[in-house]
Amino acid sequence: MKEQYCRPAVYRWMVWTPGYGMHAYYVGETDNLARRIQHCVRPGKTQATNLRLKAYFDEAGNQKQRVEVQTLVFEPFQVNKVRFSADLLGHTHIRRILENLVLVWLGAGQSGPPLILNRVLERDKQRTNKHIDLALGHLKHLGLTDENTSRLLKALKIERA
Repeated sequence: MKEQYCRPAVYRWMVWTPGYGMHAYYVGETDNLARRIQHCVRPGKTQATNLRLKAYFDEAGNQKQRVEVQTLVFEPFQVNKVRFSADLLGHTHIRRILENLVLVWLGAGQSGPPLILNRVLERDKQRTNKHIDLALGHLKHLGLTDENTSRLLKALKIERA
């Protein structure tokens, strides 16, 4: 395993059931995939994310769901003057950009399952909803009706995360 997976990668843990589909996923990046998998399978006592993922994966196994890890495979591409290719995965910032692109791509238009196990993304959604609630409260305080507020949100294309 170390020979094949001791390399930088953007990866996805996926929990799924044949015939049903995906239940949950976690997207990450690492400079050493073999080590990252090992940390998730046998987490240390202080590795909160790894402990949380292992508990989720163990429960999924008890429910007869499958757990697998996949790596991002892509053709080289460029955005403005920044090149992205597999041979550049050794650069932390390239991996992090790709990790976030994958999270956005997988979550685009998603309003239900599968569950995203990345905590940062969930905190972003909570923060967005909190700001929307604060803005709605201010609009109500200023005397805007629910109907006018709804039209305003629709015109501005603001939605709850």
